[in-house]
Amino acid sequence: MKYRKKPVEIEAVQFADDPDTIIKINDVLGLDPVRVSYKDPDNPVFNIPTRAGTVFAHVGDYIIKDHGEFYPLRPDIFEETYEPSIGLPIDISKAKCISISAHELAEILGKPIEREVDKQSRCERRRKGFL
Repeated sequence: MKYRKKPVEIEAVQFADDPDTIIKINDVLGLDPVRVSYKDPDNPVFNIPTRAGTVFAHVGDYIIKDHGEFYPLRPDIFEETYEPSIGLPIDISKAKCISISAHELAEILGKPIEREVDKQSRCERRRKGFL
C-alpha cells in the first residue's frame, strides 16, 4: 500500500549566523531563548530544546515550527518536502476553476496593501457577500 504525506503548512527560517536571522527565529517562530554555540567559531551550532532533548542545527539548516514543536531540517530535505505557501484568501467551495499565470500572481502578491480594513468593516462586507 502507498501513502502520501498530508499537506501541512509550517513556519520555517533558514539558519544563518547573523543578527537578522536570530531576530527572525525569535519573532517569526517564537523560539525564545535563541541559543547558538560557538565552541567551533567556524561552525556555529544552533541549539533547539525539544521534549526529547536538545537537537542541533548548522548554518544553512531550516528551523521548522510545526504544531508548536521546533526541529532542524537539512536544506536538501526541506526543498524536497516543502514548497512556499501562497496564502491567498480564496474560498475553494465557491470557486469552480482558478487559473492565473505566474506573472499575474507575482503582480498580485507584489502590490502593497494600501490600507488595513478594520474588523468591523470586514464583517460588514462579509455579511453583504463581498468577501
